[in-house]
Amino acid sequence: MDEQKYLIAIALAEQNKKRLMPLGGKTFTRVDASKQTPKKEAEKIILDLLLRLFQRTTEGNLKISNHETGLLLAEIRFEDMNNNLPIIKSNWINTGNTDNLIDKLKSICSNLWSIQYKKHEGIILNDLKDENLT
Repeated sequence: MDEQKYLIAIALAEQNKKRLMPLGGKTFTRVDASKQTPKKEAEKIILDLLLRLFQRTTEGNLKISNHETGLLLAEIRFEDMNNNLPIIKSNWINTGNTDNLIDKLKSICSNLWSIQYKKHEGIILNDLKDENLT
């Protein structure tokens, strides 16, 4: 039986000199050892989060905190999402330490990708779980 997981998009942003971390996602019940994320679901989740961010621009200047890891996509178990993600989110909002955030997410997520957009290529997902930190 497949384990229930969540696929969530995470934005690391700043607005009016305050850090914010909006999240969006959905449940899915497929665990794939090849670390391939369901592309259509991922794109919908990312688009939804970006539209929510865009709507916030009426409240003041908004920017993504980091070009490389300012937008993330994570595959996470329900228990880790409920028990650990709120603490990790709070720590990042309070400290702004993105390296620590990425390390903590790597420890609780079965898959973690940074999201980039390239003209003529579209959405690019870069696997952060396989990346070695120095």
